[in-house]
Amino acid sequence: MQRKTLLSACIALALSGQGWAADITEVETTTGEKKNTNVTCPADPGKLSPEELKRLPSECSPLVEQNLMPWLSTGAAALITALAVVELNDDDDHHHRNNSPLPPTPPDDESDDTPVPPTPGGDEIIPDDPDDTPTPPKPVSFNNDVILDKTEKTLTIRDSVFTYTENADGTISLQDSNGRKATINLWQIDEANNTVALEGVSADGATKWQYNHNGELVITGDNATVNNNGKTTVDGKDSTGTEINGNNGKVIQDGDLDVSGGGHGIDITGDSATVDNKGTMTVTDPESMGIQIDGDKAIVNNEGESTITNGGTGTQINGDDATANNNGKTTVDGKDSTG
Repeated sequence: MQRKTLLSACIALALSGQGWAADITEVETTTGEKKNTNVTCPADPGKLSPEELKRLPSECSPLVEQNLMPWLSTGAAALITALAVVELNDDDDHHHRNNSPLPPTPPDDESDDTPVPPTPGGDEIIPDDPDDTPTPPKPVSFNNDVILDKTEKTLTIRDSVFTYTENADGTISLQDSNGRKATINLWQIDEANNTVALEGVSADGATKWQYNHNGELVITGDNATVNNNGKTTVDGKDSTGTEINGNNGKVIQDGDLDVSGGGHGIDITGDSATVDNKGTMTVTDPESMGIQIDGDKAIVNNEGESTITNGGTGTQINGDDATANNNGKTTVDGKDSTG
């Protein structure tokens, strides 16, 4: 049986910088003794690494002794020490043996991440990150119930969502889910209070509208319609949730309306006004008013639940030929409170 032992090409190249290695064939006899045949000694042992010198047969020893001093003078002792650290041994059964202790088994972190081995030369392969995309801007929320979402291209006012389009002339076009349209001509931000004021017109330009820093919606013009789907909170004297100045104005109150401190929930000035109150209305405190209409032929439909306390007023109509339909539940409690 024969086995051929060669110095690792990686170690030979890395440590000596030379492409030479002694070719030694070991022949094992039937008695278990080994003898060397085909011995080739290097012409210049001074060019060999310490590992290569160690593996030379005894026949080459004289040449090695003659060339030992140049190796030592060039720092071969340090290389021999390095070789002793990285040396790999063959046992009697010709099995590879590593004398270093086994590294501890790392705990399973139950992740699916697979370590990426470094490439030759030390460059690390960095896998593509599927999430390496620009982070979209977060929606901007203002304190007067306005939310601007630049990613979805939506503007939310009191929980009513509009898609928007920026126009070349600087205006902004709005459209709700029912196809109703409007235009914003002015956008003014109060950074100190984190509020935004909006001004614009209806699609036909006949009606002007404002949404101020206090969260009040004011519409000027005939045939205006307002849909309040979310919760409207009005607090304080001279505060108004929704105000329409014009004939044939209409307010659809599907969301909750909470009025206190002398404020007004809905104010309409003009003839033939209509209010459809389908949500929950709560009015508290003197001079507070849920719905007020100044004009003839007004119609108020209260189909939701109303609670009036502490001197508040639910609905007040000032004009001729008014109609009030109270089909919902109304609770009135407290001095000077009026349904």
